[in-house]
Amino acid sequence: MTHVNKALAVTLSIALSAAAANAQDAPEWLGGELKKPLSETRIGITVLYPGSNAYQAKYAETAEAYSQELGLQATVMDPQGDPAVQFDQIQDMASQNPDALVVWPTSQNALIPAIRNASRAGIPVITSNSPIGEAGRRYIVGHTGPDDCAQAEQAAEMLGDALGGSGNIVVVEGTPGYSVSILRKNCFLDQLADKYPDVNILASQTAEWNREKAQTVMETYLTQFGDDIDGVYAFDDGMGLGVISALQGAGKEPGEVKVVTCNQFGEGWDAMKAGWHSGSNKQSPVDDAILAIQTAVKVANGIEVPALQGIETPKVLPENVDDFERPSW
Repeated sequence: MTHVNKALAVTLSIALSAAAANAQDAPEWLGGELKKPLSETRIGITVLYPGSNAYQAKYAETAEAYSQELGLQATVMDPQGDPAVQFDQIQDMASQNPDALVVWPTSQNALIPAIRNASRAGIPVITSNSPIGEAGRRYIVGHTGPDDCAQAEQAAEMLGDALGGSGNIVVVEGTPGYSVSILRKNCFLDQLADKYPDVNILASQTAEWNREKAQTVMETYLTQFGDDIDGVYAFDDGMGLGVISALQGAGKEPGEVKVVTCNQFGEGWDAMKAGWHSGSNKQSPVDDAILAIQTAVKVANGIEVPALQGIETPKVLPENVDDFERPSW
């Protein structure tokens, strides 16, 4: 064999070995070939505020653990709910030219310039859980997460049914201006007005996704409206648990005031079993995070993804709660 042929053989052998390694590394869900090994794939992740509740903490934990399981070079960052901090995180991660970015936005609109800059630099951006504002959607390759509007509509149906179609309710909202808050408010109100016109809203106030603040808000409602309150809609189960604590502190009996939420937590599952909770929906932070990471890996390898990918969020009610495993968050 000539020196040239030997060189070609060695080159071919190396190329085939590299291709084989890539093929071996490619997970079944990828739906295509890896451009480079997962161990060389770099992803930046910034998550709303993992310290604020159990769902976000579990999401961040899963994002980190699943990235390690895949062998990715992943950085998970916590902006502590501050859009200015998250803006800087996106800019800093983009400056390192990662293969993809995953952003759970703290704000609908404040992050758009940072996401636009990353996109213009050729870095694919995935938004997760909470959608970015309409003006920013041209700069992302896809969004993953729950359908918050559908969840809010489910909550309206569960609360309306629990009240028998009429009664007075109070609302405990998430952080104003945050896209999930907007969707879980507007879609709830629309569905309630359409299907349950005899349900009257006495008051609506934010508790900023905080359990302790939700308890305080509910205590204020009880002082203001007393026994006129027939039901409560809280935008998530963490705040719903604060509401239930206030009801217990006021001497209410289980089920006396109907409490409905979105996104059931483990303690909410327990409260439903005990009769304090009238309805919620299953939303897994594990599924949420894994879908976002898998989507980021796909776009990092040039694989086209749908503009919107959701996770299932079926209704959880007292009559079917045993059909669902107790959430670990």
